[in-house]
Order: sequence, then structure tokens, then C-alpha cells
Amino acid sequence: NNTRAHVRFAALNANGRNGTNFYHKENRWNEINRMVYNEKVGILGLGETHLSGEQVDEIESIYPRLHILNSYDPDAPGKGGVAIVLNRDLTNIKGVIVHRLIPGRAILATIPWHKDRTLTILSVYAPTGSAAENRDFWWEMGDLWLEEDLPVPDGVGGDMNVVEDPIDRLPHHPDHAGAVEALTRFKKILELKDGWRMTNPDVKAYTYVHLATGSHSRLDQIYVSPTQFKTCRNWVIKDVAVGSDHRMVAVDIHAPGSPFIGKGHFAIPLFLLKDTDFIEQAINKGCSILPDDMPEVSAQAETVSIQRRFQLWKENLQLYAQKRAKESVGALEQKKNKLQKERDGILNEENTPDLPSEPQERRCADI
Repeated sequence: NNTRAHVRFAALNANGRNGTNFYHKENRWNEINRMVYNEKVGILGLGETHLSGEQVDEIESIYPRLHILNSYDPDAPGKGGVAIVLNRDLTNIKGVIVHRLIPGRAILATIPWHKDRTLTILSVYAPTGSAAENRDFWWEMGDLWLEEDLPVPDGVGGDMNVVEDPIDRLPHHPDHAGAVEALTRFKKILELKDGWRMTNPDVKAYTYVHLATGSHSRLDQIYVSPTQFKTCRNWVIKDVAVGSDHRMVAVDIHAPGSPFIGKGHFAIPLFLLKDTDFIEQAINKGCSILPDDMPEVSAQAETVSIQRRFQLWKENLQLYAQKRAKESVGALEQKKNKLQKERDGILNEENTPDLPSEPQERRCADI
């Protein structure tokens, strides 16, 4: 019964299965399973899953970490689809109550959480065919809570396929008024807040890039209740190693009253334990904790205790570990981090007459 006081909630458009062989290393679910582990995701709202019930059973047998609550359109199981994926290592899968609201579009789950608390999560994949279809979807979603006895979600995540604010498009422009009105109505009915935008009111960041045009959109979003927003931390939009054309959005949800947990003390990365240079440095310095070898204590060699020398050795080793870890990061990872910083810098630089929005979006798309 894994009921930790905090859980990472994420949302991602899976962009399909990438084949029907779930054992293949490039299959989307192999990548999702690895991402859930690496990113410590407890609850994942997944859109565009393209899964039937039989395929869900097969995936769960291959990847026992994952418990998949799936909703698909019975008339077209190979299209659309939405799911809530629970990480068995981090969340409780017993006693979950599921509401499949709109087949292949919206699924709601109430999950037993910390102590006697529950967490209600809604995962959506809104229509993208037309603005009218998107508008009708959000209008229907609002009506469901007005007409049915449904629990109010603590968190909503997914591909909304519409944005309320022009800043969430590049080039900036308003979306279809009817679709925006319907989404706004839905959020008002459930009193939902766009947590990432409230935390980053002026930041430009996007989850989807249309490669043909270079346009950017923040289609993938997470909404939370006002009460839950107070206990949410670490709102992120992040590139993940899943072969989707969307970026992941995520947030850490904490139980009300739980203590703040920071980043903690520095820990030597495990990969350094196999690094020859680091091991040699640790051994050589550890075997020579003598005044002459440590300038910090040479002047007071007569009075400095072995405990103090040991402390200085640990501090110096930590500094070397941090330096060596940065040097040891692969060239590909360094290039990735550099490009991400470059992209974020371009998106949030001030526009000038010499830098219209079109070159700005194209430069980001090229990255």
C-alpha cells in the first residue's frame, strides 16, 4: 500500500504506439515505462494511446510496473484514446474508482492516497479535428459535472488542443472564441487553475511544435483545484525520451500539511564509482591525509586532529565529484542541455523590429 505524502503527476501525448510489437525496444510503451521510472512519475495522464483492452493486458504483463486505466473509442480503437497510468512502485492501485466519461477522450479516477486521503485525477485528450468539435467536447465536459454526481478532480492533465491566452501560441494569436469559451466554462465549473501559467506568468514555453510551419503551442497542460495548487511544487515542461512530438508537463503534488522537502544533501552520482579518475583521486587523497598534503591544515599541523583532516578530505572530494560529474556527462547530453537553454532564451527574449516573431519561431523549430 504505497501512499506517500507526495506524488508526481504528469501528462503527455503519446502520439500512438509506434508499432504493435510491445517487446520491441523502440515501441512507445518501452519508452514510457523507462520514462516513468527515470522521472519518478506516480500518475501519468496519457493521450492518443491507440490501445484496445487486449493490448492493455499485454502491456501490463510485459511492464509490471505499470497499471493502465484505459478508455478507447469502441468504433475506432486504433485512433485517439486516453489513459491514466499508475506507477505501482509509487502509488496505490487498490480501491481505485474509475469513471470512463467520454470514450477515448476523458477518463476520471479516484485514487487512494496518503493515509485516508484520495486524489481524483482527470485525463483528457480533446478533439483536434475542428474548432467546433473541440468546443462541443469542452461544453459536454462541463455539462457532465452539472448533471452527474461526479467527484471534482484535484488535477486535470492532457492535450487540450486549445489555448486560452495568445501567449501560448507562437506566433501569438487568439484561438477560436467558441472553443476558448467552452474550456473557460469547464474550468470555472470545477474551479480549476492553470498552475504552470500562474507560477510562470510571463514565461513562453511550449509543448508542441508544428514542424511544417514552425508554429509553437502550449497544448498540453495541467489544471488543479485552488486547494491543491497551494501544495503543488516544481511545475515543469520537459523534453523526455519518448518518441512523441509533444513535451511532457508535470508537477509534484503534496498532501496538505506535509513538510517541505528540499533537494537534500549532495550525493556522489553512482556512475562516478566506476570512473577511474575519480576513484584514483579518492584513494590517493584518502591514503595521504597528512599535513603536508593538505595546505589548509599545514600551518596548524601540530593542532589539527585526524578528524579535521578527514573532514577536509571529504569536502575536497565532494568538490572534485561535482567537477568530475559535469565533465563526465556525455557529449549528447551536454548538447541537449545547451540546445534547451538556447531555445528557452530565444522564446523569452524581447521582440524588436529587427527580430520579428516568424524568425523567432523558426529558430526554435530548427533547434
